[in-house]
Amino acid sequence: MSDGRTLSLVHLPVELLYDIYTLALSPVLPLTCRHLHAVFKSAPLTLHAQYLIRCYNESAEHSASARAVGLISKILRYPICTREVLEAVLRSPECPHIPPPEDEDRRPTVLPRHLFRNLVPRDAPGQRQWTEFDDPLSFLKFLYTDPRIPFPATNSYDGYALTRAVYSGFTPLVHFLLAHDATPECKGGLAVTVAIRRKSLPLVRLLIERDGAGAAGEAPASGSKKRQRAEEDEDGGGKASGRPAKKAKTAAGTSKRRKLGDRLSATPDMLKAAIKCDARDIAEYLMREKGVVPDMQTVLMMGR
Repeated sequence: MSDGRTLSLVHLPVELLYDIYTLALSPVLPLTCRHLHAVFKSAPLTLHAQYLIRCYNESAEHSASARAVGLISKILRYPICTREVLEAVLRSPECPHIPPPEDEDRRPTVLPRHLFRNLVPRDAPGQRQWTEFDDPLSFLKFLYTDPRIPFPATNSYDGYALTRAVYSGFTPLVHFLLAHDATPECKGGLAVTVAIRRKSLPLVRLLIERDGAGAAGEAPASGSKKRQRAEEDEDGGGKASGRPAKKAKTAAGTSKRRKLGDRLSATPDMLKAAIKCDARDIAEYLMREKGVVPDMQTVLMMGR
């Protein structure tokens, strides 16, 4: 330029920067400087949706593995893919085809690790405890209930989600994952070991026992309530049938609930971990209620 100044990206109009963003498909472009980071952070949801769709199309064009993973699993890997952005993707006319639920080629959605990586314990005095309204739980509820999204694989990355939820003491998230087929058996029962190291008997019981959810105070799922109402009204729901249904409910309430099998078997290694971290209530639970027999090394540790 004649005045000696050089033209750089920060001097370009925002609309032109948006075009560069969706054409370059570079994940490091917003990190170039503070100005660009602020510009793209405040960009419209539709722009982020367009960026993610084009990133997937670019990968799917050159990679069979990207096509096999599918659109949702691919774009969830990007931290900018929030619930609002994902909804914008699904609304976009550029959105690639997603196989319907009855399609045999419909792959489950892989839950990315970054959704759970920042979960840390909130054990300090006065620190706000985890609730069902905290992320990523609210986002997960959307992923599991939207029919357009292939059902998520809860045990993605060897049960990483459940392990991080236990580590952080995020009990509502633990309940949610277990209700959606998460298994504590991944990586040799690592989630149980983490719960033992936290010295949390309620979490250990919740992970091992299928009945532990009720014992820990979990509210019944809406589906359970619907099934209960259906069972009570299965005779037609007429006025004449109201009294027998009420009696059946009373009788069912007084009967003893059938005990479900455990999710996994307690092991001597779990008992040893409890002894090592001086979690005596957990050790007693494993020996008395689960019948775990300590090995000789554990017996010697108990005698110290």
